[in-house]
Amino acid sequence: MTDFIIKINRKLFLVMSIFLITVFACLPVFARNHVDKMDIDVTIHDNGSASITQRWVGTFDEGTEVYLPIEDKSLSVRNLKVWKGSREYLEAEGWDVDWSFEQKKWRSGINRTAKGVELCFGISEYGESIYTFSYDIDPLVKSYIESDGFNFQFVNPGMGTFPSDVNLRIQVEGGKNLSTGNARIWGFGYEGMTSFSEDGYAIAFSTSPLSGSSYMNVTLEIFKGLITPNVEINDTFENAVLNRALVGSSFEETLANESRQSFITILFFALILFSFVYKIILGTKRKHRLKKFYKEANYFRDTPNGGNLAMSHILYKDFDIWKNKDTNVIGAIIMKMINNGNLEPLQEKSYGFFGNEKVSTSLRVGKEPEDPLLKELYNIIIQAAGDDGVLQENELKRYAQKNYEALIEYIKSLDTRGHSALNQEGCYLKVGGKKLADLNEKGQKELSEVYGLRKFLDEFTLINERSITEGVIWEDLMVYATLFGIAEKVLSELKEVYPDRLVEVEKISHTYYVSDIYFRSLYFSTYNARRAAEIAKAATMAAKGLGGMASLSGGGGFSGGGSGGGTR
Repeated sequence: MTDFIIKINRKLFLVMSIFLITVFACLPVFARNHVDKMDIDVTIHDNGSASITQRWVGTFDEGTEVYLPIEDKSLSVRNLKVWKGSREYLEAEGWDVDWSFEQKKWRSGINRTAKGVELCFGISEYGESIYTFSYDIDPLVKSYIESDGFNFQFVNPGMGTFPSDVNLRIQVEGGKNLSTGNARIWGFGYEGMTSFSEDGYAIAFSTSPLSGSSYMNVTLEIFKGLITPNVEINDTFENAVLNRALVGSSFEETLANESRQSFITILFFALILFSFVYKIILGTKRKHRLKKFYKEANYFRDTPNGGNLAMSHILYKDFDIWKNKDTNVIGAIIMKMINNGNLEPLQEKSYGFFGNEKVSTSLRVGKEPEDPLLKELYNIIIQAAGDDGVLQENELKRYAQKNYEALIEYIKSLDTRGHSALNQEGCYLKVGGKKLADLNEKGQKELSEVYGLRKFLDEFTLINERSITEGVIWEDLMVYATLFGIAEKVLSELKEVYPDRLVEVEKISHTYYVSDIYFRSLYFSTYNARRAAEIAKAATMAAKGLGGMASLSGGGGFSGGGSGGGTR
């Protein structure tokens, strides 16, 4: 009897084992590494080369390295720099994909392959990570007979860690704005949109996660006169680039019967070109005077403009000599609220299907701020957070998508507040002016404080005397480093200057990264929602390169890119 039971149990065990193996074999494979967000910033230089910065936010729990193939031997790819948080990687002279985890830790390099190159760097630490890496490509833009442009693959198909959310911004150096008046843009291979922003960027962004055969190819045409690429092609942009990209796309049929040029169009663009040349001449003189004013400014070691963030924001934006086009004023406001105790960062643990631990950061609402500038964003956060008073990033995204019009008005109001503050303080000779001559002595003093603080932060490690009060270093100063968009650089310098106070630096570093995550979530969700609402139905506009839906197919004849990438 006992032997019979044992035989039955063995058979039952075997059947159950086969059943479980079959069930789990049919389950989808859950990749442990995942990129939640990918932000790509491209700066086109006058000679057609470009500097590209990518920021990957995600979870990395396996493998030894992150890599990005660029399979195009006609391109020169150089100057790879990598940061994880505020820590900069050391560049290796060569790269061996077979190195161990420890050998790749905090190191980066370019791996030469038969097809091109791979940009590589060590994962270094498992868990939630923010990787920022930059590199130069030459050439990105080439000169054609009637215009300049490119068709480039920014996200490869077949990536092992496909991004859920991609935001691509393209700008031209020197403050030259891209718009429908001087450029056209098309997107291929992904569900999403293309557009031109009010602050002069060409933009592409996804509206659904990329996967499998998805990719992001962007074709950008720039009309003559904006840049002067070194590489010249004796063919038209339409024939050499655009027509090849349109093959198989949803734009092809739309454009079949459209005429691209007319006498009125040519005359219109000629007038625009004349206007641009005139503006460039005036802008060069203005920039020269401002740079001289910056050079003569003394170091400023305190919060500028009496702590009025709106005033500092508009002075830095209107009298910009760093080609930023804007400031991170929302991130600075969030950081100031965290410093003041109006918001408290919380870390929450959750577990995946197989028990993988994931740590996410949220914001708990605290005491109400007194500053009206802070209070308005504080009230927005309360509404987005809901009844529990704890704001998660997804809650902020959903709120921004539903209330994008009100949020855009709030973002625009920050400029108005800054101009009003300067006007009330009697700083203008010409209200809203952007030339040094538009500010009186009082206004120039306020500008010198902003310039002086930026100068101090830029040259912090070069100054012998660094005696500042602790409160300014660890809290107030970083709010303005965030405003100026140089917080990661300053954090790195603080670690170098104060190695004995790493605990304090890490604390302020965490505050910065929380504020940056929520700033980006609010900013991109708001503007993406508005662009989607405005041009979702504009198929003809998209086909003409004026912005709209991207095509799920097409984009052939691209440069750069390749196949694969992510982690290994």
